[in-house]
Amino acid sequence: MDKKNMYGLVAATSRRRGAAGVALACAVAWLSLTPSAGAQGLPVVTPLAERYPAGSIKSEQAAAAALAQAADDRRVLDTQYVLDQRECYARFLVSACLEAAKDRKREAEKSIKQVEIEANTYRRQAQVDDRDQSLAEQHARDQAESARRVQEQKDRQAATARHLQESDAKRNQVQQRVDQNPDPDTRIREHEARVAQQQADEAARAPEREANAVQRQQRIKDAEQHRQEVERKKQESERERAEKKRSSQP
Repeated sequence: MDKKNMYGLVAATSRRRGAAGVALACAVAWLSLTPSAGAQGLPVVTPLAERYPAGSIKSEQAAAAALAQAADDRRVLDTQYVLDQRECYARFLVSACLEAAKDRKREAEKSIKQVEIEANTYRRQAQVDDRDQSLAEQHARDQAESARRVQEQKDRQAATARHLQESDAKRNQVQQRVDQNPDPDTRIREHEARVAQQQADEAARAPEREANAVQRQQRIKDAEQHRQEVERKKQESERERAEKKRSSQP
């Protein structure tokens, strides 16, 4: 029977039977809004929010399982909604039945989204915690490395100072011998000795110069790493804000 004839039948019945006719009309309307058992053939499952109450997601495994079940529940919900729509088109009050089906779907989606938000929030916080721990460990390693380099620099400076002190003492000894012995050959040998000593002094300073060059390169490298870390944090912050914005949308 098409909808026009159905409406006519209900109206005629209502006029003939008074209150009884009104009751019949109400019954028909109720049946039109409620899908039949055949349309509800999918198994009934416990709402996701009951399987994962607020605050129950406390591990990565739980978050992953909750999101996987949420995806499954959404697929089941979409299938059930299609079945409900098909059933509604065979009903008397099609529009009202479709609206009721849409409301049921919307309420079920709220339950799913609630769990999805909590799972994704846990994951984001876990990522932040892991990143902070990694940064703290890297900072500790950098501090230890910096302390080691400082100590090595001090050791090299102390060794250079000792060597220069010894060189000064040797030069003084050579000069004293030159002053005491005016022999030209002796002066030549002493001059050669001074030149050799100066070359030795330069060689002694070479490790310090090399260490200073290494330190300059390390400072440049540290500055670049810091710049990259700041840029990475900025990108992560922007991505987290975008994810939160998407999660807050209905």
